Amino acid sequence: MPKLELAAWGLVIALLGAEVGLAVFQPWDHHVALSLSGSHTSSLAPPNRSPSPGPTTLVTPSAGGKCPDVVVRRIEQLDTIPRSAWVHASDGVNVRSAPSSSATRLTTLATGTQLNLESQQTNPDGSTWYRIRLSDGRDGWLSGRYTTNYPINLASTDSVKIWLPVGYQFQSGAPGKAEAHYRNGPMTLLYVESGARDQAPAETTVPAGLPPRSAWTARPTEQVLVGDLPATDRVFGVRLAGGCPALVHEVRVSTTTRYYDLLFLLDEPSSSVVAQLLDSATLQ
Repeated sequence: MPKLELAAWGLVIALLGAEVGLAVFQPWDHHVALSLSGSHTSSLAPPNRSPSPGPTTLVTPSAGGKCPDVVVRRIEQLDTIPRSAWVHASDGVNVRSAPSSSATRLTTLATGTQLNLESQQTNPDGSTWYRIRLSDGRDGWLSGRYTTNYPINLASTDSVKIWLPVGYQFQSGAPGKAEAHYRNGPMTLLYVESGARDQAPAETTVPAGLPPRSAWTARPTEQVLVGDLPATDRVFGVRLAGGCPALVHEVRVSTTTRYYDLLFLLDEPSSSVVAQLLDSATLQ
């Protein structure tokens, strides 16, 4: 075979090899998103550009989806970059010039602010930081500790303000008591009770519909913050009517004059939501 022909075949093989290399080493060029309706959509992103992620409706199943009354309803963003996120810290979050808490503070974003996360960095200490573009065109970094990937809205009682997943709001009951329900339905995520500190019951009141405290099974206890106030998160396993397993997170906060009892009811895979909600809470 003439040398010129051999060279031509070599060029063809090299080009094919480059295409295969692109397919193997650039999987991010193909993006699959789950739409709000639950159907899959796919798109090819142009080279060197990141695709736009789509949101996904997430309903965390409990007991194989047979226990809808203990599911935290929320619309989550796919865990890709870029994606949307929301600030959930009660006093906002600082945006820094670099992915470090010691870097220069550029601004502070208020609770509930929607963000577009453009890139991500994990530091040696395990902390995750996200890069965002500020309205003045500057790039900044904020700690992933203070963001959530589902939209939140403000819900209030006469004693507590807290940012819940979109769709939840409080319904007031007896004085000093309220329950957070999903779209005014029967599903309760959070029970709140408050009053004068010298009138605090020895234990949090067990709401109607939950099994008696004697049937609760203790799980590990954690120290948490409600806003900036220290508290203890006591976790229990319970079984609801029909045998549905659930978790109860029992949190009591005391100030010099008042007590606040927060009781969360949810399924085990959703237990991390409690930390995010407590971060966003403000006691009044």
